[in-house]
Amino acid sequence: MTGCVLGKVGLVLGQEARLETDSGAVFALPLKSFVLTSGYGPRTHPVTGERSKFHYGIDLRAFYEPVYSVLDGEVQDVGFGPVIGIFIRIKSGHFLLIYGHLSLMLVAPGQQVHAGEAVAISGESGRVTGTHLHLGVTYSGRPINPLRFLSESYINLKL
Repeated sequence: MTGCVLGKVGLVLGQEARLETDSGAVFALPLKSFVLTSGYGPRTHPVTGERSKFHYGIDLRAFYEPVYSVLDGEVQDVGFGPVIGIFIRIKSGHFLLIYGHLSLMLVAPGQQVHAGEAVAISGESGRVTGTHLHLGVTYSGRPINPLRFLSESYINLKL
């Protein structure tokens, strides 16, 4: 069911990048097309082979393409980590969205961004097997499933 919901989001967002939810929040998908390549939760790490390694995000197919802010917010941090590669963290209320494995950042710390605004170009920086986008979401400092977050945001859209 979740895949169907997100498929509809892709079609809708192809027509308009920013959509409003019932609560008044503005929402966009992080990429123009949405193909999940690795989910949230325990998995065998694709590079190290470690079993039951917890994946605190989702990976989406992306080949050097624009990455969009999911919510309106402020760029809290940008940088590089050996595992996540080039990353951006955007804070929106109690949410913190983490975009990783980027090739290029288009924003700077302290910058205000809007849902649907290009903030980066996807890539293959850090510890990866190929190009993709890693998306992580925390709520009040606790990791949550980004796929569920995106699905529930879509369900609350005013269409």
